[in-house]
Amino acid sequence: MTEGSTTSDMLDDQCALEIPVPAWFNEYKETYIAGAAHGFILTGDIYGFVVSGVSQRGYLENALAEKREIVLRYDRAGGFRFTMEFMRAKAVKLVNSQGIGATAPLSKDSTAMLDKLNSCLNNPNQDANLGSDGPFGGSPGPVEALRLLETLLRAPKARGKVAVILDFAELICPNVQEKAIMSPTDRDILGLLLRWGQDTTLGKSNNPIFLLVAKIPELHADLRASGSGYKVIDVPLPTREDRLMYLRRYLAKREERNKPISLLDVNTEEMANLTAGLNLRHLEEILLLAYRLGGVSRQLVKSRKDAIITSEFSEVAEMIEPLEQGFAALGGMDHLTSWARSELIEPLTRGLDDVPKGVLLVGPPGTGKTYFVRALAKEVGFNAVMLRTENILSKYVGESENKLKRFFEFARALTPVLVFFDELDQSDMSSRGSESNPVARNLFNQMLQFMSDETLRGKMVAFFASNRPDLIDQALLRFGRMDAVIPVLLPNEEARARIVRAQAKGQAIAITNEAVTIIATRSNDYSAADIAAVVAKGKKLARRAQQTQIVGADAEQALNYIRPATPSIARYYTLLAIEACNDTELLPPQCAIELADRQMLRAKIRAEKNEPAQHPDREDREDRSW
Repeated sequence: MTEGSTTSDMLDDQCALEIPVPAWFNEYKETYIAGAAHGFILTGDIYGFVVSGVSQRGYLENALAEKREIVLRYDRAGGFRFTMEFMRAKAVKLVNSQGIGATAPLSKDSTAMLDKLNSCLNNPNQDANLGSDGPFGGSPGPVEALRLLETLLRAPKARGKVAVILDFAELICPNVQEKAIMSPTDRDILGLLLRWGQDTTLGKSNNPIFLLVAKIPELHADLRASGSGYKVIDVPLPTREDRLMYLRRYLAKREERNKPISLLDVNTEEMANLTAGLNLRHLEEILLLAYRLGGVSRQLVKSRKDAIITSEFSEVAEMIEPLEQGFAALGGMDHLTSWARSELIEPLTRGLDDVPKGVLLVGPPGTGKTYFVRALAKEVGFNAVMLRTENILSKYVGESENKLKRFFEFARALTPVLVFFDELDQSDMSSRGSESNPVARNLFNQMLQFMSDETLRGKMVAFFASNRPDLIDQALLRFGRMDAVIPVLLPNEEARARIVRAQAKGQAIAITNEAVTIIATRSNDYSAADIAAVVAKGKKLARRAQQTQIVGADAEQALNYIRPATPSIARYYTLLAIEACNDTELLPPQCAIELADRQMLRAKIRAEKNEPAQHPDREDREDRSW
């Protein structure tokens, strides 16, 4: 789309100020009126739409224009733009009233720009926004542009009349860690912007300044620092209600224009649910594509959503694909599925929010913790997303914290959602760190704040998986944050038989009753992932023998090839899981007796821990299907 040809063309321009005021704009107003800041960094979905179809940036400009005589924005590529053309002449008069040299001496380029302003003032028919001959034509460099803007902001007669917007601020002052390697021009830009934020006399001029940046880590760290004078305001992704309102307005407007968009196997309410995590600009893209393809289908929405999320959030998040068969695909885990039905699915189905907010799944590796979350996502009908922990840490100051913050914001936008954190004990979010590791402390505090947010109860359930709950800080494990600590242990014989059948079905191979019995009875100390590997091996052996099913001989041979992890390691992790359990009702019946005598349990843990040559830092035996 070209400049000015977004959905704002489809909707009445006045609608922008008739809709409910966005929360981020209210936050700006409250902060500004209180005198707490005159410079603001707007980040997040600032280039998306409000529900009327006007861009967030357009809403900001229109709202400011209601109170200000001059609203202009600058970016490196496009130069200056006024919200309304008549504002150009007023800007010229204010700059001329200030006079050359009222602030820092202007360069030849700045003086030339003022000369162009003067010539334009004498030719009111000339467009300030278009053409290389206009005073705002071309693309002046940031230093010259910022100095000219400062002249305008400081003009005595400009008090309370001007608002300045720096668009794509990360391109004007990008994040460079070492100031020593910054060019003189870049240092000038940083110095000018820092002076704007910290100069109280500029604040008293009652002219707000806005820096717009989609991804705040890309803006120079000094501008984001608490002492910079700039207030950072997050522009969140739209809520379900926002998406629903936008869809209804957009589709109604298309009807009015005799260009209706058909909804095939989905209605507006369902589409609002399916598009969680997307902004309204993404919704427009889907609707326009659907118009060309003959209508909106569930598959179209899903495929476009997956592509958009992969493109924009793949660094920090990975969408979890629900298991098509739900709990039927698990085989075992009876105590876990029973708990989920009574404590999660039934209350949520009845519209209750009295459900756990945080759940820690503990036990040996390969027991199906991730697989359970995938099955639960299908049963409860929630979105499901996993933090990509390996991508969170960064060598740049503050970037790790910003990545985790971005993930949490994305998770909030996906509600209702299951959020999954794998191998919690291996991450810097599991403990409060130390003076030598402030990043870990910051990440841990962010996790505590996220898990303490009671507004998320009933909308978000966070699942954590860990082999070593003893390494997790107790502050995170307390009730209210981690409402349930559930051991997920090695399956017994009955559960192993069900897992074998479920795996054979999932791997599309028939299996004889004899083979099921052989695997189930001879796989003591095997995890669910180990059993899945045995079935996969049996399938290969059957194929080599040109058989269409796994028979007893294949099962025996597969068990000889696929060996479980060291049993003592599994016992150690099992004992740790039992001790960590915070409700004996959550324990498998055969393990409840262990927790009755904690002193004896801890003695067993110490004995297992002291066994030589065991307990590697982590076990990577988990099969992808588990």
